[in-house]
Amino acid sequence: MDITQLKDKLSEINQMGYVVSLRKSNTGIGYTLETLLGLEENNLKTPDFGDIELKSQRNGVSNPVTMFTFNRGVWKIKTRELIERYGYIDTNGRPSLYCTANSKPNNQGLFVTVEHEIVKLYHIDGTLVAEWLGESLIDRFRSKMPALIVVNADSRINSDRKEEFWYKEAYLLTEPDEDNFLDLIRKDIIIVDVRMHLRENRVVRNHGTGFRIDEKFLNLCFDSREKLI
Repeated sequence: MDITQLKDKLSEINQMGYVVSLRKSNTGIGYTLETLLGLEENNLKTPDFGDIELKSQRNGVSNPVTMFTFNRGVWKIKTRELIERYGYIDTNGRPSLYCTANSKPNNQGLFVTVEHEIVKLYHIDGTLVAEWLGESLIDRFRSKMPALIVVNADSRINSDRKEEFWYKEAYLLTEPDEDNFLDLIRKDIIIVDVRMHLRENRVVRNHGTGFRIDEKFLNLCFDSREKLI
């Protein structure tokens, strides 16, 4: 399917008006759209851009998503020490550090700054915890989302108590923008999620440090935006 064919198909779906969700869950919006497009889940590929991530979102609903995770070579102190110094005991009795960090110190005293195109994670005691080169972050983002199609839909509950969607707008986003990406971190639009704990044998279980954004701001990460419907 090329972009012209995709535009035509999306236009047909738009003209259908409200359609009943084909799945009873938060993922119904994406599953229903992919089914209408004749896709298996997450397999959109076009000759124009190769593999493309397809995301659909309900208008007016906040939905933070993980753009990518990045851990390798970023830690300035050992992660076990990080958990022991700044973590807490979770409900399972494990030393843990699960928290969101932005420019304002969180409950664990961690915060994020951007200095000379380097993203840094600090503790309020002055300890540099981790750092990421801006160029490396955008390279990781390009590898995960070289192009993105975002489809916005109105949502309602019908008389049978089933959710319905009207797929109203769609945009093709390309050319991830490094400068804007770093600016979104400065503005706390992109946030950093630390997700790790110690196992019983004191080995660190790291679920991956995630860079997250609300879906409605994804378009700000790209330099090129083409309206499809």
